[in-house]
Amino acid sequence: MYSVLIVDDEQAIREGLITLLDWESLGFRVADTAANAVEARHKYDLYTPDLLIVDIRMPGRDGLELIRELREDNPELHIIILSGYADFSYAKRAMSFGIDSYLLKPVDEDEMQLYLMNLSRELDEQQAHRKQNAAVKVWSREMLVQSLLMESSLQPAPALMHSAAESGLLWDSYQVVLIRLLLQNHADNGPSTAVKARLTAGFDSNSWGVVFSLDSYLGVLLQPSYQKELVRKLMVQSIREAAEAEGLDCIITAGDMVDSLNGLSLSHHSALARMKDHFFYDEPGMIGPDSLKLRTGQPARPLEAERSLAPVPGRLYFALDTGNHQVIPSLIHEAGDIMTAAGMSEMAVKSYYVRTLTALSNKLGLQYKELGGAQGWMDGQIQHIYRHTSLPRLQRYIIELLEQYAGGIVRDELEVLMKRMLDLIHRRYAENLKLETLADVFAYSSPYLGKLFKSSTGSSFNSYLDKVRIEKAKELLDQGCKIHQAASEVGFSDVDYFREKFKKIEGISPSVYRRKDSAQNDDFSENAYENS
Repeated sequence: MYSVLIVDDEQAIREGLITLLDWESLGFRVADTAANAVEARHKYDLYTPDLLIVDIRMPGRDGLELIRELREDNPELHIIILSGYADFSYAKRAMSFGIDSYLLKPVDEDEMQLYLMNLSRELDEQQAHRKQNAAVKVWSREMLVQSLLMESSLQPAPALMHSAAESGLLWDSYQVVLIRLLLQNHADNGPSTAVKARLTAGFDSNSWGVVFSLDSYLGVLLQPSYQKELVRKLMVQSIREAAEAEGLDCIITAGDMVDSLNGLSLSHHSALARMKDHFFYDEPGMIGPDSLKLRTGQPARPLEAERSLAPVPGRLYFALDTGNHQVIPSLIHEAGDIMTAAGMSEMAVKSYYVRTLTALSNKLGLQYKELGGAQGWMDGQIQHIYRHTSLPRLQRYIIELLEQYAGGIVRDELEVLMKRMLDLIHRRYAENLKLETLADVFAYSSPYLGKLFKSSTGSSFNSYLDKVRIEKAKELLDQGCKIHQAASEVGFSDVDYFREKFKKIEGISPSVYRRKDSAQNDDFSENAYENS
C-alpha cells in the first residue's frame, strides 16, 4: 500500500476525499489529513507519504510554498494540486515544481481514479527498479569482497581497488568473520540461503558490513565501528538468531584485524585457522583473536599419550563403582589435557570418549542389574558426543551424563567403604599407610574398621597391605631390580624387615626367589633355543 496525505483547510473537502474512493482497491491508504501548511509539514515528516494531495490556496502559507519546500527535500514525491479557481498563473507556477496533476474542485471521481491507477503502476515499477538496483549493489559488493579474498598477490589489482573505492569499501580497518552452519540432516543449501538473506538484510540496515559466501562458509567483512564491543555482541546475536530461525546451530570465528585491503587474506586465513581448531576453544559467542585456545605447548608423542590415557578408564570405573563421583571431573579433564597436548584431532578426542563411556556403561550394566533399563538411554546419550562443537562443553556434558547414569546404582555402604579402602591400598601401598589414619578419613573407630576389613577380605589390614607390597616387590625383582631397591620402592624402609616379610608370605627369601626366577628364565631360553 502507498500512503497519501490530504491537505485542505476545509474539513468537508478532507472527509469527502477520504470517502470518495475505494483507496485500498487502488493500492493506496490515507495516512492522515492536515488543515494547513504547517500541520502538513509536520505530518509529512511523520509519515513520509508517497502522494500529497494539497489545496493550492490556504490561509497563511499556501500550497505552492509547501510544495516548493517539500520538493527540495524529496524530488520523487508525487503531488496532486486541488483548486477551486481555474487560475492559469497558479497552474503554471505549480507545473514548475514538477507536480503530477492539477485538478479543479469539485473533484471528478473518474478522473481521480484513473490518475491513481496510473500512479500505482508507476510506483510499482519504481519500487521494483529500486529493489533491482539494491540487489545489484549488494551482489556487486559481495563479488568484490570474494575477489579480494581470493586475490593471491599482496597488492590487489588496480581495477579491484578502484571498484572498492566506488563501492565504499575503503575503510580504516577490516576484519573477516566466518560462519559455519551445522546443517546436520539437510541435504541441500536451502537453509543456508535463507540464513544469508536474513543476515544481508540485518547487516545492511545496521551498516555492520558486507555479507558474502565463500567455499562452504558464510562470511561478513566487518565495517569499523566506534562501539566495537556493543556491535560485536549485537552482530553475534543477529547471526545466531538468523541460524536458529532455520533450525540450525552455527560456529562463528573472527580473523585478525587489518588496516588495509592488502591484509584481507591474512584476516581470512586467521579466521579459517580458528574455524579449523574451533573445538579446542571455550567460547560460546564468537572465537576471535582474544579467545583462549586450550591446545598449547609442544605436542606430546602419540605413544606417551597412549600410555598416559590407558589407566583413565579403569580409574573412572572404580570411581563410579564406589560412588566416588568427586573425582569424575578431574579424570575427564585429565584425559582431555593429555589428548590436546598430544595434538589429537576433534574426531579422535570424541572417539576416545565414546569408547570409554561405552565400555564403562557395559561393564557397570553387567555388574549392576538395576542399570539394565537405563542402558538404551545411555547408548543414545553417548552418541550425542559427536554433536558437540567445543571440548569444554563436551566435557561438562560427559560429567553430567556419568553422574546421572551412576546415580541409578543401588549401593551397599559397607561394600562401597571396602572398595575405597582397597583402591587406596593398591594405589598408595608404598606410603606409610596405617589403619588409624584411614579410620580418621572414613570417620570410623580404628578397632571397628579393622573388624569390618577382616570380615570383608579375610585378612587383617596390615596382612593385606603386606601381601600387596610383596606382590609389587616380586614384579620389581622379576624386572631385575636389586633387593634393597625393591624394598624401598614398595614401602619398606628396613631391608631386613622386608626379607622377613617376604619369606613369611612367599616361603622363600627374596634372593632365592631371584635365583629361582633367573633359573626358570634360563631354562626357558635353552628350551626355546633347542626347539628353534
